[in-house]
Amino acid sequence: HYDLPEIKHIDKSDISRLTIKKKGSEIRLKRDNKRWIVSPGNVPADGGKVDKMLSDISGLKLTAVVSESKNYPLYKLDEAHRIEVEAFKGDDSLIKIEIGKPAQSGRHTYIKLGNDQRVFLVSNELRSGFDKTVASLRDRLVMKIVEQINEVRLYDGKRKMTIVRSEAAAPVNVNRGQKAQEAKKPKPQWRTAKGQHVKGAEVEDIINTFSNLLCDEFIAGKTKKDFTSPVYTVSLKGTKTYTISIFKEKNGKYPAVSSESNYPFLISEWKAEKIMKKFDSLVESKK
Repeated sequence: HYDLPEIKHIDKSDISRLTIKKKGSEIRLKRDNKRWIVSPGNVPADGGKVDKMLSDISGLKLTAVVSESKNYPLYKLDEAHRIEVEAFKGDDSLIKIEIGKPAQSGRHTYIKLGNDQRVFLVSNELRSGFDKTVASLRDRLVMKIVEQINEVRLYDGKRKMTIVRSEAAAPVNVNRGQKAQEAKKPKPQWRTAKGQHVKGAEVEDIINTFSNLLCDEFIAGKTKKDFTSPVYTVSLKGTKTYTISIFKEKNGKYPAVSSESNYPFLISEWKAEKIMKKFDSLVESKK
């Protein structure tokens, strides 16, 4: 029976920095108030993925000593394959581990701890959570809207269309008085600036797509200024204005820029099509 080393308790909230090193690369994560920044690149990180890393580190449980023979390639703990992770509170190192391959069960992982030469088993699958690139750790959220939108402006490269929200009048029921007030609120109506009725479901589709829009990936080596002459632009107006401009499709994806993101990005064809509505298809046909 081997004695397992004691891992001192780490509070998730104490971790302010992480370094993740693989052969030939190093990723740095740093807490910035409520969000995390990933480098190289100094860009916002995906909070959910970082939170999983913090949970994995603070919840480490050693279950067994597996080897003392230093046969590290067997466990993918050799220099070519291991992932070195170190967590810091400010400048103080809280823990340092080397992550090898998952055990056959898929629910355990081979690791090394600090300067200990032995190979341990931990009761968690760690590798997938830390085997990341900067691109895969970036926060892909490029637009988030939580407020009511009252105006939608569309530009398809040639024409402009403004669509305005108007609340439909609630049905008045004199007999039931109070109950009528509690009745289901009618759906808002949408009209063009010229007063034409517009298909509400189509407008809501645009707004819903904007409400939590994730890009497929960011465009490396380019800035927003590099993109001019959009093929389609949408502006949504609440207490502030949210804008996305979409550019000519390339290889099945559309380059785009958002007022809510500092970086140009790509969106898939199906997402672009949910935004780039044909004007004629939006207007209700006269019955």
